[in-house]
Amino acid sequence: MGEGSASLRLKIDMNHKNTTMRDPVAYRIRFVAHPHVGEKWCIYPLYDYTHCINDSLENITHSLCTLEFEIRRDLYYWILEQLELYRPYVWEYSRLGISNTVLSKRRLHRLVFEKYVNGWDDPRILTLNGLRRRGYTPEAINDFVDLCSVTRRGNENIISINVLEHCCRKDLDQRCARTMAVLEPVKVTFVNVDANYLYEVTMPLFPKQPERGTQVVTLTKEIYVDRADVRSTQVDGFYGVAPGSTVGLKGAFPFKVLEVKEDPKTKQPVSVTAELLQDAKIKTKTHLHFISTKDAVQCEVRLYDVLFTAEDPNSLDDYLTGLNPNSLVTCHGALMHKILLDSKVDDKYQFQRLGFFVVDPDSVPSAGRFIWNRTVKLVDKEKQKALGTTAKK
Repeated sequence: MGEGSASLRLKIDMNHKNTTMRDPVAYRIRFVAHPHVGEKWCIYPLYDYTHCINDSLENITHSLCTLEFEIRRDLYYWILEQLELYRPYVWEYSRLGISNTVLSKRRLHRLVFEKYVNGWDDPRILTLNGLRRRGYTPEAINDFVDLCSVTRRGNENIISINVLEHCCRKDLDQRCARTMAVLEPVKVTFVNVDANYLYEVTMPLFPKQPERGTQVVTLTKEIYVDRADVRSTQVDGFYGVAPGSTVGLKGAFPFKVLEVKEDPKTKQPVSVTAELLQDAKIKTKTHLHFISTKDAVQCEVRLYDVLFTAEDPNSLDDYLTGLNPNSLVTCHGALMHKILLDSKVDDKYQFQRLGFFVVDPDSVPSAGRFIWNRTVKLVDKEKQKALGTTAKK
């Protein structure tokens, strides 16, 4: 017999007012390998038939479904009555919808098997393994669920992903020590200090709770800053590194920029010469994160963003057209502070001015190979204030 040529149906009532009770299919033929006996088996039950039986055999007290299953409640109870099995309570609620992503198993299946994401634990999808690898904690997820609560107002409700990120940010702020990393390094050389110049800065791991410990950051003749904070020409409203500007460093001295050199092909800044202002009492509008050449250790950083640019991908004719081409940006030449060399997989830190990050399972700490996943960005207000929201590019 061919696939779809025969099925076993439950004889109920073809005139029943509930269409799911009109002799529904219980078993059908499908030529798909069985997980235990492989190709030897091709008769499979439908979900409507097995759902209630499994719930009963597992002594489920309450079967919680989304609203589209409300019409199937009659069939759920009918099957259990015929089999004289225990009947759990069935409650239906609105489906949880989160913006800029999809939660449907079928749509996630397509994303995984057509290689739009890198497996079921890809940090861009909201599977439990994906959330764990992204660096989300159980406490953050539970907080999000408490905020959302449950309703019966329909399945069209969408919760902004910003709410989930807020819950994560609030939780990680309490548990993550602060340190510094540079994603796209640009070397800054101070021309007015000796080659062996060394200045140590003691910084709190938790600025709001200094009693939780400190770390030592060194300032040397050469340091690295992020390319995002450097411009080859000065423009109004930009307070980062540019010729003639005076810029502060986190916990250290300000410096005056003398020259910014750029790559002739890419026009990207590649190096900076500056004067370190050790004695000047200057208030600067920004204080950059940095790493000295003495403290810098190479690593890889994966910057994850929302998977879809479309707020509601399900509203598109083809949800794949709403994919975000920049949902993953990898910084292969990033630098981290040497204090992080003792980190283990799943350890979490805040990289100052950049966000919260977690050590990815692809890392090999024993071999000095570290890969960091960005869990969530920091609130952008401080960065916008520092670099100027009106800066022209």
